[in-house]
Amino acid sequence: MEPLEFCDLCFQRGKTNLCETYKNTFTKISPLHFTQQTRLDKILNRLEIRPRLIDRRWTCIVDSSKRAEFLDSLWGINVTMHTLNDHVKVLAKLYKPDSRRLGALEEFELPSIESWEEFNPKSRVWDMVKVKQKNEKFFAKVNLGNILKHSSFEGTSYFRAYLNSDLPVLAPMEKRGAYNIMATITEPTTAYWKTDSTNERGFIENKQLINIPDEIFNILRRLGTMDKRIPEMLIFENVDYEIVKTILGCIKIDLIKSTDTMTALFDKTSVTPIIIENLEKERLQAMLDIITEIGGKIESENEHFTISGKKGSVKLTFVDNDKSIQDGIEIRISISAFEDPSRFTEILYMIKKRLGLQDLPLETMVSQHWPIITDSDLQYVVQSAISWWASNSVLASNIIGEKNKFIKVKEWFSKIKEGKLRSNLDTITLGKIIKFKEAKQ
Repeated sequence: MEPLEFCDLCFQRGKTNLCETYKNTFTKISPLHFTQQTRLDKILNRLEIRPRLIDRRWTCIVDSSKRAEFLDSLWGINVTMHTLNDHVKVLAKLYKPDSRRLGALEEFELPSIESWEEFNPKSRVWDMVKVKQKNEKFFAKVNLGNILKHSSFEGTSYFRAYLNSDLPVLAPMEKRGAYNIMATITEPTTAYWKTDSTNERGFIENKQLINIPDEIFNILRRLGTMDKRIPEMLIFENVDYEIVKTILGCIKIDLIKSTDTMTALFDKTSVTPIIIENLEKERLQAMLDIITEIGGKIESENEHFTISGKKGSVKLTFVDNDKSIQDGIEIRISISAFEDPSRFTEILYMIKKRLGLQDLPLETMVSQHWPIITDSDLQYVVQSAISWWASNSVLASNIIGEKNKFIKVKEWFSKIKEGKLRSNLDTITLGKIIKFKEAKQ
């Protein structure tokens, strides 16, 4: 997902210096004067925030407890910021809560007979359209002003039903426009916000958010998170209830706090180490390889590793916790960090700083060593390679890997070319990277 895809209206008067791309994640989107950058660096050092490159963009991730102080500090150095709250204010002006009523039923001629659906404003789902054939032509009765969806092997198309000089016409539409019209004709409904036992997180079921505009889904995904343990839920910080309520109110969904409590899947504070043999071997090996490359010496035990460097040694253990924690000479690594490249990199940085290991670029090292096990892994590897192609073709080709990793990238690319898969990534550049790598072999 491209977080800034729907910020065009936000930046009509020019881009700000920083933008909150995801909750508490701030990215530089326009240049800073060197004096501003120097002052910003001092603020980050004081708050112990380490900026890094994500998709080749300067980015810093701020802990929730430091958010207010960080934002307040920017005013004093004239660094402009576009927060998620600012984005919601723009959305609230764009989406009006008024409802447009559909017109009367009219008979429309359809170009084909198969797979036609009409949007149902009350249930917010698609209903099958009854198509009748008359003299080798196809007709269906549809409410004026409504949206139709047509599915075929070529893809999905959207149309709006209207009268042109009293003649019923289906006007083709882009998906984005179609879903925004659907938001104006839907009837009001409710969604429920559940909290966990700690009252720190709020949860909304995805099934309550079906057929919503991309602009709305984009801001919800930027504000919240998802977790594979409960993929049917969007997860938010509980303090964001009001802003989420405002977002959903734009499309006539009233968010109500539920009395039900979510089972605390995330509230894990286990300190019992996981046996190394039970860890995901490819991801673990990637971490050990990088530690070795930056000068760490590794000794293995049944439930931990001892890593040594210039400043001493630390003990790495692995736990089924929510967060990774450094406690004296012990670093307890959350196994969930093994599936998130940014968290993975933060752990390596913690080890590097604690032991005084070589100051090598960890972000690029992670992208080169990152194994492809899931589709998310593949997307991360491919996007990383594409982002480096223009400035460092050798690095880009190294990122897509050797042997099995390279084979998986090529298989995915072949399916894109054959039309079996679709992707928003720059597959033209990916094709160039693959050819470059094959020419070197």
